[in-house]
Amino acid sequence: MSTNLSPAATAQSAPNATGILAQLRAELDALDDRLHDLLMERATIIERVAREAGKTGTKIRPGREASMLRRLLARHRGSLPPQTILRFWREMFAGALIIEGGQTIAVSNSDEAAELPALAREHFGPLTPLRRHQNPTQALADVERGAAQVAVLPPPGDAPDGTWWTALTGSGTQLSVIGKLPFWTKRAEGTPSGEAYLVAAMRPDPSGADRGLIALELSADISRTRITANLTTAGFVPGSIWLHRISDTDVVALVEVDGLVEDNDKRLHAIAGLQAPASVIGGFAIPLDPAG
Repeated sequence: MSTNLSPAATAQSAPNATGILAQLRAELDALDDRLHDLLMERATIIERVAREAGKTGTKIRPGREASMLRRLLARHRGSLPPQTILRFWREMFAGALIIEGGQTIAVSNSDEAAELPALAREHFGPLTPLRRHQNPTQALADVERGAAQVAVLPPPGDAPDGTWWTALTGSGTQLSVIGKLPFWTKRAEGTPSGEAYLVAAMRPDPSGADRGLIALELSADISRTRITANLTTAGFVPGSIWLHRISDTDVVALVEVDGLVEDNDKRLHAIAGLQAPASVIGGFAIPLDPAG
């Protein structure tokens, strides 16, 4: 049976389709106005936060941002990709920081960390000023002297660029790791690859699902297995461990543990085999893993 429409039927259906499209576009325009009204209302509240809440120093709060995104994505329904929600709110976070006075990002941009500027742009948005440096030491110096509020640094490792975390040990610095990039770990084609750590002159704020970072000075002959056992006995749940030799007899270990750790945590004093007191060097909200 033929389903071809007659010319008269086709002519009649075209105006109907045009009318439906015009109606739907009008509904979208009305929704856009409502969304814009809400965004302007949100900006007014951010202005009050900046004026009345007494926030000082570095304004970024990566833990709160992470908890907000987790909450929103947990309630998200429908066909709009969750990455869109993530991107939309990341731009709002960047806009809010501009209202509160803005921030500048210092990025280590060596050959070993070539993807870091792109990761920083993806996370902090295109309107955030970004200063590029040849190595992590220069980026950290930018934060220490107040020329930037956040440093974006390569992940720990054996290469020279990967040992920056040793500068955060001891009592001579106010800098801490406060975040890890990317926050959305499922990478689409064309997005920057690799990982980065965020350092600022503040302690990380809790998100409800975090990792802490502690540094331990130990005998050079200790094994990762022994470090893990000592931390477990002290009450920690250890994860990744990075080692950096500081002399023929000593190493310093960077250890990732479950949960943020405070300087006065009694478990730090229960860690066996230390050559010096343990140092808490920060932590980060656990990135979202859509495949997990």
